[in-house]
Amino acid sequence: MSATVVGPGRRRLRALFVSDLHLGYKGADVAALNALLDTCEVEQLYLVGDILDGWKLEKRWHWTQGYCDLIDRLMRLRRQRVRITLITGNHDEKLREILPRLLRPLILRRFGIRIEERCWHRTAAGARLLVTHGDQFDGMLRRGSSRMADRLWGWLLQLGQSWPLSHLPAHQGRRWSLGRAILREGGGLAERYSAAALRRTIREDADGIVFGHSHVPMLEDRGGRWLANCGAWTRAVDGHHSAIAETPDGRLELLRWPASPPPGPAAPALHAAPLRVRNAESARLVRHIHALWCPTEPRPLLLQQPAEAGGQSPAAVPAAAATTILPTPAGARAVRDPLAVGASGRHTGVMRPA
Repeated sequence: MSATVVGPGRRRLRALFVSDLHLGYKGADVAALNALLDTCEVEQLYLVGDILDGWKLEKRWHWTQGYCDLIDRLMRLRRQRVRITLITGNHDEKLREILPRLLRPLILRRFGIRIEERCWHRTAAGARLLVTHGDQFDGMLRRGSSRMADRLWGWLLQLGQSWPLSHLPAHQGRRWSLGRAILREGGGLAERYSAAALRRTIREDADGIVFGHSHVPMLEDRGGRWLANCGAWTRAVDGHHSAIAETPDGRLELLRWPASPPPGPAAPALHAAPLRVRNAESARLVRHIHALWCPTEPRPLLLQQPAEAGGQSPAAVPAAAATTILPTPAGARAVRDPLAVGASGRHTGVMRPA
């Protein structure tokens, strides 16, 4: 088992494990993950927690074209009969609440995504792996304290980005970063976290565990049991993000994928361009995510456009070629949508087009 820097060209994998994408956080490198998915042919895809950053989404809705591209890719994988499993994390913990849990069979039937708190994966070599996000290993993690720490992190990060420390030598050219400080000084905490994961692995009599949460990638053999941390897709480590992969012969690998280049300054836009999706299923899934975390806000405007032959990423098309996905048109046969959520956040079962 090894760490592999993934290069160009398609690669066949039996399973791919990705965690801590944090959709809704402006630092999520979704473009890099989309590029990785385009190079892989997978049989099983595990999204190992904190794929959605509900703490950010419920505070301020942030959704980009890259996010829509990722949803399109998931729906394409579903049509290719790839088994997709979403493990809940602490940042998308709304998925653990009663109503979303009751709707999981409908999510599976409509979008082909299984939502679990934890699951088991059997490798081709016969190893039995526990798959879980890992926030349950942090004994100090509570919703209130974690939320406060998350807000403090955001404030300090903004402070570090806008307040260069003049006392640093000029040749260093670095602004203070809380993330770098944690990586430099938090080795003891990261080791205690890994030790807690190992204890759970032993207690469950598993051959290994695949987890995330700490944003620290790893793949280690601890006494014959494997600890596989997927890492994260927010702040890159040495210019790379990471994921755990199982090869067709059952070997585990720590994949390293290059991070996207930092975006340049964006020109101010008078009007936000509508987001584009490939099919109605993608639009419905985006709107269900919006309804779960932003039930009182207007639904986002999404345009459906035809998929290009042989292409994966949406390309600009004339406005006349794009079809706006709007509420039920006049004369259309309406049926009750069991997944609809009203402005109050309660399940309403509103009508939608057939």
